[in-house]
Amino acid sequence: MNRIVVAGIDTEVGKTVVSAILAEALDGYYWKPVQCGLPADRDWVEENLSAKGRCYPSSFSLSTPCSPHLAARREGIRIDAGDFTLPIVAAPLIIEGTGGLLAPLNETETWADAAIQWKAQWVLVHRHYLGSLNHFALTVEAMERRKISLLGVIFNGEGDAVTEEMLLRKAASRCLGRLSWQEEFTPTILWSIAQEWKQTLFSALGR
Repeated sequence: MNRIVVAGIDTEVGKTVVSAILAEALDGYYWKPVQCGLPADRDWVEENLSAKGRCYPSSFSLSTPCSPHLAARREGIRIDAGDFTLPIVAAPLIIEGTGGLLAPLNETETWADAAIQWKAQWVLVHRHYLGSLNHFALTVEAMERRKISLLGVIFNGEGDAVTEEMLLRKAASRCLGRLSWQEEFTPTILWSIAQEWKQTLFSALGR
């Protein structure tokens, strides 16, 4: 069974869309362990996948749109890295991270501290914006310190090809796909991108 963690170099970089595309391409299931803010990303993914019933509820669904540790504190709970029970499915499980790689769950533990326990492969989403190169490099270094190996990188937005190659060398990884700007991601567009990425994803996974 494949587990794929979708991490981002920052918040709002396209993790939800990428997670939905991966679930579509691999006939997989979607799970976001910690949801901060409403509407829930799970609802959007459920509406846009071609097969329904493939999204699991979050372990922690918090209404406050902020860091997990702060949202949890404001709602009178605590999240620890060992608090998660993964869904058991006979298909790839796509796990969407919350915020950036080191988004805090509590005063001492980060989201990565939970995810590295799950024996998953990792995909990193990079969105092109001013400062994203620094965020990418810092994220990759944090992954290396935790011995997290990357299955691949997804680039979101219009970027420079030479710069993207530089980033892939920095991460010692490959490009799994590129997302171009869309005014709106519809189920049809999502399905089409999933078909474009499928062969590369299967090759990366050794299928």
